Amino acid sequence: MTSVLRAPLVLPLAAALVATTLAGHLMIPPGTELPIHWGFDGNPDRFWPRDRALLMTPIGAAVVLTLMAFADRFAPGSQAGRHVVAAASTGTLALFLAIQSVIVLIGLGFDVSMARVIAFAMGLLSVVIGNVMPKSQANGIAGLRLPWTLADPANWAATHRLTGRLMLISGSVLMLAALTQNAGPLLTTVTITAFVLPFVIGSLYSFIFSRRQRQPSGR
Repeated sequence: MTSVLRAPLVLPLAAALVATTLAGHLMIPPGTELPIHWGFDGNPDRFWPRDRALLMTPIGAAVVLTLMAFADRFAPGSQAGRHVVAAASTGTLALFLAIQSVIVLIGLGFDVSMARVIAFAMGLLSVVIGNVMPKSQANGIAGLRLPWTLADPANWAATHRLTGRLMLISGSVLMLAALTQNAGPLLTTVTITAFVLPFVIGSLYSFIFSRRQRQPSGR
């Protein structure tokens, strides 16, 4: 069994996703058009019929988890990244469940902002992954797998310690933004920036770390 399926919340979250999908099918009237895509301004811009729209999220979750499980099973040294894999699989499934829940609520007539829900969920995912990043070791599936981090355990440890801390901070900021900001271009920009920036800074830091390690002593 891979780290993806060993994560303690994966099966309950999968069951909740199936139950939410079934509830939507039973409670939303046939022929209802449901949103399946939101624009940069946070407003829905693409709609599908009920049955087709409700299937999109479970299928997407199944595909992502299958790919993660396959990579975890066959990637070299994947056990060294099991903490990150387990956290990522749990967080990703929770994100899909949040998306499906919002789609169902919208279909039932509730005014729910998908942009704010996704921002909060991604912030929480960032905090969860950031908390386990420092526990990982060089592996073939998870983390900042750069040539210089994979070649140097000290580089890997320092890079993932910094990146994990940055993810904790950015995730917390993103959750706060989701609670205080209305859906719109600003919230979308903050969401993308908060999720990407820690990896950009971490990658740059790892490169600088490797360059310093290569310098002859005494310089």
